[in-house]
Amino acid sequence: MEERKFKCLKSFTSEGRYCLRDEIYTAYKISHGWKFVFENGEMNFTSNLFERTLEDWNTVIEEVAE
Repeated sequence: MEERKFKCLKSFTSEGRYCLRDEIYTAYKISHGWKFVFENGEMNFTSNLFERTLEDWNTVIEEVAE
């Protein structure tokens, strides 16, 4: 299963999901896009929306090679 890892640079919430500073979170490739697993739940994105969201969140998360 393809996955991507992201480090939270600054704590934030989105749609009730928590991303805590300095924690690493994983996004898993699913049939229609990506499932991003946060501290207290997950969010599903189409591939296009996932990439656009990463651009919007560029000040609070960064992709890491882990």
